[in-house]
Amino acid sequence: MGYVALATTYVSGYLFLVFVAICLACGLYYLAELCEEYTSLTKRVVYWAILAIEAEHALLLAFERLPLQLVLFGMVAHGCYFQLLKSFPFLQLASPAFLLSCCAVVLSTYGWLRHFAADYHSPAFVLGFMLMNAWLVPFAFFISLSVNEAVLPSAQHLAAPHAYTEPGARRGKAQSGVLSIFSFFQAKKEELMPGLTKRV
Repeated sequence: MGYVALATTYVSGYLFLVFVAICLACGLYYLAELCEEYTSLTKRVVYWAILAIEAEHALLLAFERLPLQLVLFGMVAHGCYFQLLKSFPFLQLASPAFLLSCCAVVLSTYGWLRHFAADYHSPAFVLGFMLMNAWLVPFAFFISLSVNEAVLPSAQHLAAPHAYTEPGARRGKAQSGVLSIFSFFQAKKEELMPGLTKRV
C-alpha cells in the first residue's frame, strides 16, 4: 500500500471517529431532553429494564456456562440500581445508594471484561453482552442526572428535604448533568464560531 493510500486511510478513520462522537453527543442530548420531559415514563422504563435484566441473569444461571460469581454479582448490582428508583428522579450524588451503585458498575465491568479477555468471544458479542448486562441501567441513570435541574424546588424539597440547609434559604442551581455539559460545549462553539449560528 502506497503512502497516499495509507494517509487517506488514516484521515478517513479519524473523520469516522469524529462523526461517531458527534452522533453520540447528539443522541445523548436528545435522550437527556426526553428524560426531562417524560420523567415518570423514564422511571417506568428503568424499572422494567431492571426486572428484565434480573430475569435474564436468572436464565444465564440456568442455561449458560458463565462464572457463577459474576452472574450473582450482576444480580446484586441491579438490586443496588433498584434502590436508586426510590428517590428517582432526585439522585443524591453523595448518597450511599448512589456510591454503591457506582462501585457496582465499575466492578461488574471489570469482572466481565476480565472474563472475556481470558475466554475469547467476538467484539460484537462482548459489546452486546456488556451493553445489556452491565451498562444499560447505569447509562439510563447517567442520562437522568439532568432531570434534577429541571424539577421545581418545592418538589425537590419534598422528595429530598435534606438537600436544603434552611427552610427559607435557596441554593444555586446545580450545574451537573448531561445537559449542562452539552450546554457548555454549545456555548464554547458559539464563542469560537459565531458566524455558524447566524442565519444568512
